[in-house]
Amino acid sequence: MKYLKTSQFVPMKGEAWMYYECEDDLTVNRVVTHIPMTGETTLTPDPVIKVLFRPESMLASTQADFEKHWQIGEAKSK
Repeated sequence: MKYLKTSQFVPMKGEAWMYYECEDDLTVNRVVTHIPMTGETTLTPDPVIKVLFRPESMLASTQADFEKHWQIGEAKSK
């Protein structure tokens, strides 16, 4: 597995961080989006987009970082 992250500015909300869990061939398994400024977290367990666009522009992440944000999203959805 590979773990990557990237960010995008969202007006009125701040920076949104997208964390990707991928196979070694960069096929996307799950995505979690977290906006620290608002506390919003969105889980995408079966993303429509299965291939990353420009993975070379993304930052490396870790399984622990991905799982931490995934668990935050699961806790909020209960």
